Amino acid sequence: LHGTEATGKSLTINALLSAIEIPSAIIRSKECITTRHLLERTITGVQEALGDIAPSVDGRCESISAFVVQLQRLLEDQKKFILVFDNIDRQREAAPTLLPALARLGELVY
Repeated sequence: LHGTEATGKSLTINALLSAIEIPSAIIRSKECITTRHLLERTITGVQEALGDIAPSVDGRCESISAFVVQLQRLLEDQKKFILVFDNIDRQREAAPTLLPALARLGELVY
């Protein structure tokens, strides 16, 4: 979801996610300083969203490929999971490969 600032995009997404019964996590990207910080926060957010059914994984992510492996382990028993990166366009110190890799997560994590 993309649009001009202060138009209620985040509020709409929050309302939609609370209305459906699919596990989800919203990651506040602008709060993360580095790519590694964003990836580790994402793993933690997914673990928290899954609660007691989440398998144990090491939350450290040195690279996007390590992130994908950990995310696959976390979501291997899930049919659906919604992952929202809020304000990803404001990510500080983002690697040039970050956005293309995140855009392909649905293809990489199965």
